[in-house]
Amino acid sequence: MKLRVKTRTTRWIEYSLLVVGVVGIATWAASNTVMTVWQDWENWSFDRQVAGKTATLSGYLEAKRARLENRDTEPEPAKPIPIEPPVERPTIAPNGLIGRIEIPRLGLRAIVREGVGQDTLGLAVGHIPGTAFPGQDGNVAVAGHRDTLFRGLRSIRENDLIRFETADGLYLYEVASMEIVKPENVSVLRPGKEPELTLVTCYPFNFIGSAPDRYIVKARQLPLSALTVQANDPPVRTVARTKVEDDGVNFSVAKNHSRQLAPGISMGLTDTNVEDRRINGWMWLLADRKTIWLRNQSTHDPVIFYSDGKRRELRFTNVSRSAVSGYLE
Repeated sequence: MKLRVKTRTTRWIEYSLLVVGVVGIATWAASNTVMTVWQDWENWSFDRQVAGKTATLSGYLEAKRARLENRDTEPEPAKPIPIEPPVERPTIAPNGLIGRIEIPRLGLRAIVREGVGQDTLGLAVGHIPGTAFPGQDGNVAVAGHRDTLFRGLRSIRENDLIRFETADGLYLYEVASMEIVKPENVSVLRPGKEPELTLVTCYPFNFIGSAPDRYIVKARQLPLSALTVQANDPPVRTVARTKVEDDGVNFSVAKNHSRQLAPGISMGLTDTNVEDRRINGWMWLLADRKTIWLRNQSTHDPVIFYSDGKRRELRFTNVSRSAVSGYLE
């Protein structure tokens, strides 16, 4: 009789744990689905804002329908992004839109809103109030959850490029260091001597429950117009955007830097192979919200792609240890 009671109790416990597990998984899945859909809408809306257009729910649904049907909609005109726009300290309401942060190598992309409350971090990453805004002197600090939008930070490396785009301009940062600190260590948010970006998330990444530490990524701001060439490198053309034809521009991009080649088309260079005349890097197509990875790309082979419904061709003409040059048609 006692054995039968014990067996029933055990089964009741097992069923209860199963129900709790199913409810937990369903809650997690629903939360991630809401965040994914919201991020997609926010990214689409932000691209419309940058392009100088309004965002409507009907327009968003039509764009999603067209994507599912593999047909083109009206291309979004890419608004030219200033290289180094002057920025005054904006007034942003709690949970107000600030911009978008991207780490191309990690495939990480997230909308940034003001604040670090759960209503903000549940759907986006948050700008920590009291820290600088992009383009200002000081420390721009952004926080996000380690198990959602900032999950990719576990694989970040020194010299990774970080893009921070706002409606006013595009800002580029290069990862300088990573460290693990206690939550009470707020010194990581203090401004340094140079403009910088600090990313904050919980640590360890695979910890269940409230994590005890914080993972800090420090990145220094780079001028998008920067081009550094060593003295013993072969000569390269240093003209950033010079007309060669009606639809073509010459360009030069430094290693571990990126620049805008044309409105809505940016390129970053991560590595060069002078002997084989090959490069590694990426291209970002704003209108299509698409990254093209340039892996072991030879100067002998053009990169052919479509942007805004137009056929474009990218060719590299010279490769040095610290830069690449070419032209975009």
